[in-house]
Amino acid sequence: MQMKVRGQAWWQARRKRLLQIWALGLMVAILVTAASALGWRPLESWRAGALDLLQTVLVVPPPHDVVIVAIDDRAFEGLGGRQPLPRGYLARVLRGVARSGAAVIGVDVTFATPTAPEDDAALARAITDFADNGLSRVVLLGPLASGGPLSAAALGSKVVLASSAVPEDPDDRVIRHVEPVVIGPDGAQATLGLAVVARMAGVDGAGLLEALGTGRPLGLPRLRSDGTLVASSGPEIAARPGVAWPINYVGRGGIFTTIPSDALAALGDEDAGEAAAADNPLRGRIVLIGGTFAESRDFYLTPHKMMAGVEIHANVVHMLTTRRLIQPSTRLVGLAINALVVLVAGIVLVSMRPLAGTLVCVAGAFALGLPAAVLAFDRGGYWVDFMLPVIATSVLGVGTDVLDRRRFRDSFARYLSRDVMARVLADAPSLRGEHRSVSILFSDLRGFTTLSEQLPPERIAAHLNEYFDAMTAAIFAHHGMINDFVGDAVMAVFGAPMDDPEHAWHAVQSAVAMDRALQTLNLRWSAAGLPNLRMGIGIHTGEVFAGNVGGRDRIKYTVIGDPVNVASRVEGLNKELSTTLLITEETLAAIGDRLPVRDCGLVAVKGRVEKVRVYEVLIDGRSEP
Repeated sequence: MQMKVRGQAWWQARRKRLLQIWALGLMVAILVTAASALGWRPLESWRAGALDLLQTVLVVPPPHDVVIVAIDDRAFEGLGGRQPLPRGYLARVLRGVARSGAAVIGVDVTFATPTAPEDDAALARAITDFADNGLSRVVLLGPLASGGPLSAAALGSKVVLASSAVPEDPDDRVIRHVEPVVIGPDGAQATLGLAVVARMAGVDGAGLLEALGTGRPLGLPRLRSDGTLVASSGPEIAARPGVAWPINYVGRGGIFTTIPSDALAALGDEDAGEAAAADNPLRGRIVLIGGTFAESRDFYLTPHKMMAGVEIHANVVHMLTTRRLIQPSTRLVGLAINALVVLVAGIVLVSMRPLAGTLVCVAGAFALGLPAAVLAFDRGGYWVDFMLPVIATSVLGVGTDVLDRRRFRDSFARYLSRDVMARVLADAPSLRGEHRSVSILFSDLRGFTTLSEQLPPERIAAHLNEYFDAMTAAIFAHHGMINDFVGDAVMAVFGAPMDDPEHAWHAVQSAVAMDRALQTLNLRWSAAGLPNLRMGIGIHTGEVFAGNVGGRDRIKYTVIGDPVNVASRVEGLNKELSTTLLITEETLAAIGDRLPVRDCGLVAVKGRVEKVRVYEVLIDGRSEP
């Protein structure tokens, strides 16, 4: 029962602000989701970074379906550092891979320029010899040379051609996507990874082009749990021009089984037999041959830092054979997640100050979102964007801060000086209510009733406005807050809403300044033939409850407590004691002996059992007659 009462009290105290934050949060969720759907570049950069982080923290076992044959720096130096790479050497590497029992070979080396005819012919023989049903099991990069044994005319339909192009992110040049269909000078070509996997499924060049052009799904081989590749039970993957696949990277560079090309070249010598390759990691695997030597310039930034181009293609192959294509969540799911997160964040923000609440919400959204995203990604390649809720929460926190600042400004604009207002907006004190040690000042005009009888109402209003302007300036100059004007009376508070260790001293200084300002006004009014006015001021120091108080439709920041009543009653004692400025014993204890005072003794205060000791502050060293 007690918990229920507390919950109702919490809701009543925060309902209006919470509903405002929720409304703002839902707008933020919609805007962030819409900005993402429209591909707003700054937001997309954040999302790309989130996917990078997700892939780097995910632990994946090393893949065994793809083997890389690397033409490394040692091999390149052994070839005399020549480019294009000697075709005779590549022919030996191809034969070595074929003798090792590879299922299909992808060559990430360009052959657009012819070399020595005998070397080109040797490579062409190695390509066409590794075939089934007249179709080579070697996938080459297009375009081929315009003439010679390695030309498109010579090889014809015996080989499948592919593209090695992979787009870089325009902002940071990181490769995060692959276009399965690349439109080049020779028409549509599949990316190397897709072409290699399709060739393993028995798809020839014409069939691949037809599927790419129509979007017909392809039945690609699938990797089994034992590491072997098996035929697909049916078409599953469709590739269309203009569509980019996010690359599901397995891990850092070097995670794929990599064998130096020199080892395969030795196996490809004419006198090497099949028995030498009976037991090897290439049997039944997809093999990619590519350069990893520094002079190849075939290195690119990826979420896992720098990586050779052949490794990027290997990641695409593995993504296809494991069916681990990244599947982004739908916009509707994203909107629902964003909305849920900002609604929860609203409860946190309404319970804390904006900065602290924002930090808690952002940290919480990240701490919960990242593991959830990792789990969804690991289970099925589902990309649940955890960064959008983090961004939405951040924007909501900033928006809530703006709302609170506006609320502060609305609450205090008429009662605080500009410098104190700036401090209020910077520190964002709590308005919900708190106990504070403050000094309270009450002032009242004497003789104003007589003046009111002599002047018309409009002159009285002008007279009061001039008086209040002077009093306001004196209070603001000493860090006070004007709490209320009642008739010709003023109530000011020092020490709220901002902390002020010297609030008692500032209250007394303000009172002295108010008296001097009234003397200046009296000189002006006397010259106009108006009677002089006097004032009485009372100050008391004590602990009060400070915060927003009021009904649902009208709320105001004020202070409540016995010290307020005491200060008001002390001000009224000025008439009885014929004084101008009275302070209590508590206020004197706070200011010390910085001003001369006269002990007026213990006096009874209406509404209080205990008497109060009051002191007259001798303004300019004088005591009132």
